[in-house]
Formats: sequence, C-alpha cells, structure tokens
Amino acid sequence: MKDQRLNVGDIVSNIDNAILGKLNIPEFQRKFVWTPEKVKKFVESLWREYPIGIVLLWESAYNSPRSAMGGDDQKLWIVDGQQRITSLALMFGKKPYWWEDASNWNETLAKYDVLVNISLDKDRLEFGLPNPVRKNSPEWVSVRKVLNEDNLSQLAQSICEKIPSTDFASIHEKLDSVRRIRDFPIFEIIINHELEDVAEIFSRLNTAGTKIRESDIIIALVASKQKGWVREELDPYLRDLEEKGHDLDPGILIRSLGIMISGDKEPGGKMTARLRDIPQNSWEDSVNFKESWKKTKDAVAFVIRDFACIGVLSADLLPAHNVLIPMFVLRAKFQDNFNFKKALHWFLVATRDGRYSGSTISELDHDIRSIDSSTSFDAAIEALLSPLRVPHEFSEEDFRKDYGDEFMRMMLYLTIFDRKAHDWINQDIRIGYDRSDNLLNEGFKPEWHHFFPKKILKEEGVDETKMNALANIVVLNERANRRFTSKKPSEYLHEYRVSEERLIEQLVPTFGELWEVSNFDKFLVERARKLADSANAFMRNLRAGAT
Repeated sequence: MKDQRLNVGDIVSNIDNAILGKLNIPEFQRKFVWTPEKVKKFVESLWREYPIGIVLLWESAYNSPRSAMGGDDQKLWIVDGQQRITSLALMFGKKPYWWEDASNWNETLAKYDVLVNISLDKDRLEFGLPNPVRKNSPEWVSVRKVLNEDNLSQLAQSICEKIPSTDFASIHEKLDSVRRIRDFPIFEIIINHELEDVAEIFSRLNTAGTKIRESDIIIALVASKQKGWVREELDPYLRDLEEKGHDLDPGILIRSLGIMISGDKEPGGKMTARLRDIPQNSWEDSVNFKESWKKTKDAVAFVIRDFACIGVLSADLLPAHNVLIPMFVLRAKFQDNFNFKKALHWFLVATRDGRYSGSTISELDHDIRSIDSSTSFDAAIEALLSPLRVPHEFSEEDFRKDYGDEFMRMMLYLTIFDRKAHDWINQDIRIGYDRSDNLLNEGFKPEWHHFFPKKILKEEGVDETKMNALANIVVLNERANRRFTSKKPSEYLHEYRVSEERLIEQLVPTFGELWEVSNFDKFLVERARKLADSANAFMRNLRAGAT
C-alpha cells in the first residue's frame, strides 16, 4: 500500500484521455448517481477547503473496465471515489473516456453546470444551479468557465463591462479564489491486494453514509471471474427490465443467480442464499455460469409475465422486492409444475408478514433450503408458509386502514383488477398498472382516487383519519382523478355517466343515499365489508391454485 497527493487539476487530466489517462472505473462499479445539488455542495466544499475524504485506487493487472473503452492494464482502478472524481470531470467539462454516451454527457453537463454569484463578499460567495434568472444574470458565473480560464483578467474585465458598478480588483480576487479549486489537494491511497481483498475493503467503506452491500461485493468478484459479463449482460438486462417497468435492484438478480449456481455446480449441490457460502470457483465455470444465468433470466421472465396477467405491470406496486427471489427459484426448480397462483398466495402472505424485512439473509436462506429440499411444488409452498404468522384472510377493519399502507393498497388494487374493473371516464379501458412506455393497457397510469373527495369531506368537518381509509379509495386514471376531485360523488357520477356496472366492479355501494356525506361512515362500513369478502375470495382462489 502506498499513498500520494495530487491536486484536482492533475486528477482531471487523468480521466479524459483513454491513452494517457491513468485512472479507470472497474466493471463492478455502478453508475454515477450524485444529484446536481450534491455536486453543487461538493464544489462549495472544495472552495471552502473542507476535507472531502481520500480516494482509494487499486493497482492491479485486473482488466475488466466498466466501459468497453480503455482496457490498458496499467490503469489505476477507482475503488472508492468514483462519484467525487466524476463530479470533478463535470466541474471542468471534461468527459471521462469511460462515459460512452456523448449525448447523455452533454445533457448531464448542462444540468450540472454549477454557478457562483460573484456579487457577494469574497468570503461568502454563493453557489447555485442553473435556472432562467441565473443564466441571464451577469452576477452568476459558471464555475466551469472560471476553472478553465487561464486569463482571469480578461474574464474579470468582461464581467465589469456587464456590471459597471463593480470593482475590477474585487471581481478578479473572487474569480481567483474559485480557480484555486484546481490546486486543491486530494489524497490517494493505492492498494495492490487481490480482488477478494479489494471487495472486502470496498464493503467496509462507508462513503457518504452508503454501506456497500454483499451483492456489490459479488458483482465485483463476478466481474473478475466472467470478464465483460457485468457490462455486456447484467447492465443491459437491468436496463431492459427498467424500460419494461420493472426497475429491480441488481442484488435481486445477483442473489437469484447465486442460488442457481449453488444448486447446479455439483450433483446434489445445495442451494443457498448466502453468497459468501458459494465457493469462488463456482463463479469461474463458464459453462455452469452461463446455464445458471439463462435459468435465472428464464425464471424472471416467466414470473414477470405471470404478474402482468394479474395487473402488476410494474414492480412499483410491490411493497418489497426480496420476496421475488423465492418466486424465481420456485419457477426455476419446478418448471412445468410451477403454479403461479399458489406461489402468489405465498408471496402475498409473506409480504404481509414482512418476511424479509429483518434479518433478510438468514430467513431467505432458510426458505431457499426449504424449496431445495422439497420433493414437490406443493410441499415447497407448505414449507414456505409454515413460518408465517399473519392471517391469510382479511377483515373489514383491514380496509378501514389508511391507504398509505403499501401492502393493503396493493391488495385493494389486485382485488379490483381481479374483478376486471374499468376506468370511469373511458369506460372501455380496463384498469392496469403500467409505469413503462409500452402499449399494454394503453399506458394506463392508476391513481388512488377518493370516492368522497377530501375537499368535500373537509368542508363537512369529517375526521381526517377517516378520509384516507382504503374503503374510500377507487382505482382510476389520472384524468378521472383530476376531474372528480372537487365534486360530490352524486355529481361526478351523474356528469360522467358512470354506470352501475362500473361501480359494482370496484365494489362501490350502489345505494344512492350512501353517496351523501352525511352517510360517509355507513359507506365505509359497507364498502369495507365488500372489499374484505372479495379479497378473501381472491386469496382462497389463489390458495387452491385453480387454473
């Protein structure tokens, strides 16, 4: 291990040239995620000469860059500091050679163009982000322009010409204080450990409060064992899922893949959800790795298609995503014997139970081993259900809860979708849950509409705790939600000719007297009863697994 001190200008010069640059991003690093606001604060910290932490670099013959460019094995790999170094690149307007999409870079540059207000006293300069007012004000100057300007006198003179009352010497001094950011020292620690040690070091770092997860370490290991896979397979697959509405954390796929590998490596191999328990050489076997990756993708595709059939066209609706992992494993293990309805019944009960909200790995590993040791699909489902302690059915009181309860909101939606409900303005369109840009359900974007609008209830002095009851929520699209929001139910139902059939689909009482605010409590009781009965019928149907 060794250390060195470089200034900001030196670091930037090492990232914008694929041949001469000495720094690169390893494949296991994730994308740039800092917001413009965070970059602005970073610039201010540099100007104020606040400590910004060390940069950890890795000196190794490892040769698997995140981008297909720059495969020189003499590079120093950025293990910790990618966000800060990329922010420096944005400050100077120097595109890192590993940032492949030029048009995306140009868009990012515009958003991250930090400005400085040079009209204030030299010791309290203000930094801000672009907006129409600042862009047209000569008092706000681009930090990028200052950092790249060698002739500060000329820049100061041009500012003085735009603001005649300003003092040249004062403006020059302020600009120079900003340009001195180029000389700000950054300390680098260079390590030359094996990748496994680097991954462990990576996991122990706690930069900006972000703890590296176990799956991040495994991505690092996989990147070294199967070079190019993260860049050429995993990242494009994640983007494809996101475009289809399923923005899954990489850890979900990595852990699912690890389970497949652990069960397939040896005859009689035992599945495990503990990634660290999987021998490292298991990730090196290219044939087994490719087969396990294919099995993982097939299982994910199958389960996602089944979710679409019950109206879940986006993972946004799901309160928890770790519960998807056993679903993928069940599909991969039992193939043609996989019964989605029975699996979904377990999925809903486990989600309600918060099965993986605590010690996720130990409980997940227990469940994966239950699946692995089961000789039939039904036996696996029973084994998964056995540790759960929540009821499998719902009471009327459950639907009087606040609709902020994500699980119960999902149950409300699934129950209504199962009843083949339609929208109330375009009454030919079935409700759906589509957060992607595809044409399924014609881009239906559901909103949680208060049957009795909150504005109406507030005017009548109704207790606010009752307003948001699930029993007062119907699923409609955005247009309907906007148009109904300030009218009494009897008014908007009549105005938009909402048929009785549409109301029955959403289990709304059709007795007109229950649409009066004076009968709001009675309405909640009646609809909560209908919702509970329908949700329980839905759950019983799933449990039976009837096709």
